[in-house]
Amino acid sequence: MGYVEDIEALELADDVKEKLLQSHRAEVDPLKQTNDQLSARSKKDKVSAEVAELSEMGFKEAPGMLKFYRRVLLSPDSEEPGTILLSDNELELSGDDATGANGREDISTAEVLRKFVSLMPKTNEGKLAITLSEQSNELENHNRPGSGEENDEEKAANRSAATNRLAGRKVERTRKRYNSVPGAAEGV
Repeated sequence: MGYVEDIEALELADDVKEKLLQSHRAEVDPLKQTNDQLSARSKKDKVSAEVAELSEMGFKEAPGMLKFYRRVLLSPDSEEPGTILLSDNELELSGDDATGANGREDISTAEVLRKFVSLMPKTNEGKLAITLSEQSNELENHNRPGSGEENDEEKAANRSAATNRLAGRKVERTRKRYNSVPGAAEGV
């Protein structure tokens, strides 16, 4: 039992108990507050070092990811268990999909992020083995518009070919259609 519980258990008048508890809180609260501040500062320094390490590892080009990582690790409950990882058997995983987990595992959010980063492929120098910007293939078109090298005649020919394909026959457009409307010539 703690001091507060001991005071509550004593057969004293309620006002005497309250005075004892107030004097105890007056002594303990400043110490607890100082301890909390020092713990927060220490945690912030530790997280800043981790973020700097990630930046040097190759995430310098992703400042948003570094900010999110810092924010999650500085959250007050990030070190408390928040996720339950199931075993391969419970997840019905086998063969190449199996992770090697034999039982359930309670893991905190901070541990999830740290483990994910530790499993990323790295070079001997500790840098990321690949950078995210290297993942795109510059030769693929990705439905991007042309480079502007196509001239007007080529564009017209491409449009005409597409229209003919859609219509299933050759489509001839003439201005005659618009001139044959009664009153069109007069501007009515």
